[in-house]
Amino acid sequence: MAKLFSIKEKYSDRIYSKKKLVEFRRQNVNVNRDEFCLIYTSSPIKRITGYFVVKEKIRASLGRLWKLTKDIAGISYKEFQEYFSGCEMGTAIVFKKIQKFSKSIGLNDLRERGNFRPPQSYCNLNDFLMNLFNILIPQKNLSQFV
Repeated sequence: MAKLFSIKEKYSDRIYSKKKLVEFRRQNVNVNRDEFCLIYTSSPIKRITGYFVVKEKIRASLGRLWKLTKDIAGISYKEFQEYFSGCEMGTAIVFKKIQKFSKSIGLNDLRERGNFRPPQSYCNLNDFLMNLFNILIPQKNLSQFV
């Protein structure tokens, strides 16, 4: 099942520049190897800007998680500690492929075509988002990932 992740602009920029090759989440995220994930770059951009394909998911203690991902994290150890403050475990989604779209989809476009609300963290792509994606960004066909 394909997913949509909300990611802050400074982190999506690092992802597209290949400085950040992993996405961290506080909770255990239900993603699988080779899963297709759209990136919704949150405010102030408010657009679906690209995607990544999952190489692997790591769920581990914070010390182990940092040790395994520090070279691809794209963030400092201080940022890592601040983000995971209060957690004992964390999740890292390691990217196999990253692609920024030449044509992104704005929040207003999404809302004009249906009842779209950006997820706080992530959500599964429903039929509305799958169809919209295929219409607005024809350079990729989701069927190869689903």
